[in-house]
Amino acid sequence: MDDDTTMADELAGRYADATFSSLELAAVDWLDGFYQLEHLLCTRAWAMKISGKAGDALKFAALVHDAERFFPGGPTSTPDRFDDADYLFAHSVRSADVVEEWLRDGNKADEAFILQVRSLILRHEIGGNPEEDILQAADSLSFLESLDWLVNEWVQTGKYSATDARAKLDWMVARMRPYDAYSHALPLYVRAVNALQNPADNVIDFKQRRTLAGCRSFLIGR
Repeated sequence: MDDDTTMADELAGRYADATFSSLELAAVDWLDGFYQLEHLLCTRAWAMKISGKAGDALKFAALVHDAERFFPGGPTSTPDRFDDADYLFAHSVRSADVVEEWLRDGNKADEAFILQVRSLILRHEIGGNPEEDILQAADSLSFLESLDWLVNEWVQTGKYSATDARAKLDWMVARMRPYDAYSHALPLYVRAVNALQNPADNVIDFKQRRTLAGCRSFLIGR
């Protein structure tokens, strides 16, 4: 069995979850086709795991925190510096705006929920209070687990050097605050770094990988 087939088998239905709310399923439908949909689903899963009992707003914010990247007109997703505050704020604000507009269209949620989700998304890159720190850590863990292939694509297509790509992996770990998140991050980080350092051993069909990573029915089995 080749690597692409193995990867597809591992991903198929991985994020199926009987606890999805109707609003969460609607959001997954909304973002169907977004190449980072897998990352969003993975972030939700990590938020639930490291929080112990994530509230509805935290789970939903995790599921949609990068939504703006699915819609043209936002800041580049490959900035010169990954910790550039101007980029982080622009990305976070636009995601919060896009999600808020979607929630208000058709009165999908009440005011308190919308404001809570907006606040979490606004701080998903920088953290803040305990819930915001959990979302930031879940985002980092999900990046290491579900977007390690993207880091390799950056290097192979010349968007970033291997050194800069490694710096992104380093930063995603260093920015986390919840202590318990580090035990989860270490094996994911080591795997991602090894793949980056040994590209010949990790041949990836990036076009197929993007397609699978954005396919709602494939990822959650609907």
